[in-house]
Order: sequence, then structure tokens, then C-alpha cells
Amino acid sequence: MYELMIKNARIYDGSGTPSFVGTVAVEGGTIAYVGKDDEALTARRVVDADGLCLSPGFIDSHSHSDQSILEDPTRLHVLRMGVTTEVAGQCGFSRSPYGKDMKEGVHATLLPLERPVFESMGDFVRTLDGMKLGTNQLYFTGHGVLRGNVMDCDARLPERKELARMQDLLVREIEDGSAGYSTGLSYVPGIYSNSEELIALAKTASEKGGMYVTHSRSESMGLFDSVAECIRIAREAEIAVNISHFKCVGRVFWERCTKALSMIDEAIAEGLRVTLDAYPYTAASTTTLSAIPAAFQDQGIEAFAKSLDDPNVVEAIRREIFEVNDPSWDNSIYYVGLENFLVVRANETPWMIGKTYADIGKELGVSPYEGMIWMLRKNHGNVWECRFSMCEENVEQILVHSTCAVGSDGIFVVGDKSAHPRAFGTFPRYLGHYIRDRKILSREEGIRRITSMPAERYGLTSKGRITKGYDADFVLFDFDTIRDGGTYIDPFLPNEGIKSVWMMGEKVLEDNEPTGNYCGRYQKRRRV
Repeated sequence: MYELMIKNARIYDGSGTPSFVGTVAVEGGTIAYVGKDDEALTARRVVDADGLCLSPGFIDSHSHSDQSILEDPTRLHVLRMGVTTEVAGQCGFSRSPYGKDMKEGVHATLLPLERPVFESMGDFVRTLDGMKLGTNQLYFTGHGVLRGNVMDCDARLPERKELARMQDLLVREIEDGSAGYSTGLSYVPGIYSNSEELIALAKTASEKGGMYVTHSRSESMGLFDSVAECIRIAREAEIAVNISHFKCVGRVFWERCTKALSMIDEAIAEGLRVTLDAYPYTAASTTTLSAIPAAFQDQGIEAFAKSLDDPNVVEAIRREIFEVNDPSWDNSIYYVGLENFLVVRANETPWMIGKTYADIGKELGVSPYEGMIWMLRKNHGNVWECRFSMCEENVEQILVHSTCAVGSDGIFVVGDKSAHPRAFGTFPRYLGHYIRDRKILSREEGIRRITSMPAERYGLTSKGRITKGYDADFVLFDFDTIRDGGTYIDPFLPNEGIKSVWMMGEKVLEDNEPTGNYCGRYQKRRRV
């Protein structure tokens, strides 16, 4: 007799092969049987799926769960998407390693959302092991944090001994459980690095069995050079490289998508390991600071915010954005427009959430640019927005690329007044709108992209498949009704179609409500 049996389910096993109606049985938290319905099978707990779809638990290939995991360990909004495993430590930011002598201003720049931080990945993992976690976690180490330990936020290249220190820290991080290292090359301090620095660290990661994931330098003007740099790192460091939240930003650059993807195809044909992930929305979301020239931020976020009291600084930033428009950085304000920046987080001015900078400027009786500066000053530099910068044609073109997994890029902190809806609806939107309605991929392939594909990419042993011996992480859902509920104005509206979620054979969610079971664990990357 098995512990759990789910029968009469349309099983999507995660492999991409045709689905079938059958039974899955679980014993000891692992899958013990997968096959056709068999009247001879018995179990202490029996669930009749009544024709609903059963798939492996979804894997979020690009999460920022580490930013809020200590405040939000239950991850309820994530479970409600059917996600059971999150891959975080992305875009150059992470919770470790933070040396005791790191300057406070550097702390604020590298981790603006929540404290505490940890001296090592080992310390962080031990803390997580003592908590009741709603989802499984796997983390990368942020390049920005490695730099911050050694160089603060200095706008320069590392000296040889500084680079060696960063490499030593990365070795310790991977040995403690980090999956490798991530970069945020449009953020301070990652923006100050060059390819040689990144290659050196990538070689270190590769030698220890890690991989490299990157928020690359440019998603607009410098898109081709940015993709070329990723390919060069994959080649010279002999490392697997994943390009995060791949996109083409700004109307004048949308046509570049086809060539950028063909560059990746050529690299794959060469035998290089270059992949990507994306989210199913036409709006991005990030900090407004990422739209400010890096030269004004080399003293950290707090010093930058204070500098906005100087009219000369405000005018210098304006000239750099609207008159100089240096092609070496992504000038989103110029190419996207402040009327397309929708504020979603501003703790000191919550009444401005849900307004664009054009709206805010009008309300204050100033220009959109001056409205943005006012918001940055009032919120100590920490403002987040959604940027409506992409087109639907590109989103679909990217999602169907042979290497594209799905990542929410979601950031949500309990108590926030708003956020990008991707934090709550990425996977129901992907399956409902793009797979069921738009039919960009078969249902089986669509499921593979959010289960076994990321599991194999990130070395997640025993995840992502419904097959004997694998972990019993499941989602039971209705393919006919699954849909995301949230909007950019109200991202908290509930999703539809997800009936139940199991982890290690324990039901953790039923009809959008938690059961009180917490089965999440920190995962160690298997060398692949």
C-alpha cells in the first residue's frame, strides 16, 4: 500500500512526450509508480483527479526570492502559481558574502529590500535549514556582492589581488552550496566591470562545477555586443551561460530580436552552452536607479539620493540622458519614455504608486524628468517601476526559442502596496495565454520548459519529472481554465485553474489556500 495515489489524471511527465491518463503513486516523498490506472493499486490517501492535469511542480528559473525569503518564508504567492522551486541570487545581487567590514552605503546599494545579510552561503543555508520554507530554493552568488566586499562601489577595474580575493570568495560560496555566480551589468557596481574580469570569475565558477547567469549589459542599443560578450564568456571560460530575462527594450530596437537569437543559435551550433529565460509580459520592472547613468552612483544609493539636492547634479544627469545619450549604457528614459514608467514601489510616497512619471510630473506641476528626480529624492533613491518597453511579437519569439525557460523575475515583499504582476501570475499566464490560447508550443513542450528543462539546466537532482524515483512535487491544474488574474494596477487578483500543489508527497496548497505543510529545502546544484 502506497502513502499517496493520484488517479485519473492527465499526466504531463515533464519530458515533453505525449501526455496520458493514468496514476501516480508516492512512497516516502518520492514517486514509486507511474502508469495506467490499475484497480489493484491501493494507498492510504487517494486523490481522484477526475481528468485534471498533473505535472511536476513548476520551477521558476529566475526568482529574487532570496531578497525577501526571511520575511516571507511561506512563499504563498509563489505556490499559488504552481511553483515549488525557485532559482534566485540573480542579477548580481545576493545575501552573501557580506564581510563584516563592508561599508553601510555599499550594503544599501547591494541589498535595498531587506536585511540581515550573511558572511557566507553556508551561514545563509544553515539559517534556511532552520526555517519552515514554502518552496525549494537554489541560489547564485551575486557578482556585485563579490565586488562590494573588495572594492566597495568603486567605478574602476579590480587590481590583480582584488580579483584574486573575489575568486577566493566565489570558491567558498560554491563549496557552501552556491550554484555559481550572477551579474547585473546594468547596475552598480557590475556596470564598472569588463569582460576579462567576468571571464576570470567564470573560469573559477566552472572549475568548481558552477554556472554563470547574467542580467547582461544591454537589452537595447548594445544588445548585439551584449550577446556577443555572453558567448565569449561561455567559450573562453568553458562554462554554461544563461542570459536572464532576455528581451529587446525600446521600439526602435524591437527588430533586433531575430538577429540576437540567431547569434545564440550559432553559439549552440559551435557547441557552446548558452541558454536564456524570459517572462511572459511586455513590461519589465526594476529600480529607477538602473535608468540613471552609473557615473553618478559610484558612492552608493544613499549618497546619490543626497546629491539630488544639488541642482547642478540634477542638470548634469538630465544632459547625460537627453543630450549626450552615450550608447555604452541602456538609456531607458530616452528610448522608452517616462510616460511608460509606472511606479509600483515607493515606500515614502505610497500615494504615487500606480502613476507614471508623466502623471507625477503633471501632479507636481513639473516635467516628467523633474517628477522622477523628486521621487528619487523623497524615497532615498529606492523607487521601483514597471516599464512598458517590449512588444508582444518579441515576447512570443523569445518564448519559443529552443533554449528558453520561464522565470518570473518576481520581487514581492510582504506589505508592499503594489508590484509587477509577474510575481503572482507568470506561470498561469504562460500556460493559459501563450500555451493554451496562443498555441506557441505544444502543451507537453510548454510544461517541459517549466519543469525538466530548468531542472537539468540548474542541476536540480530528482526535480522536474514525473518518473519513478523522482521527488513527488506536483501541480494539479485545469488546462482549460488556468489563467493569471493580476493586472499592473492590481497585481494581487487571484489566478484561476490551479487546484492543488504537493511537495515531497505532502499537499501544501488546496484551492489557493495553504494547508500548513512546509516542505521547502535548500537545493544543492549537481555538477552538469
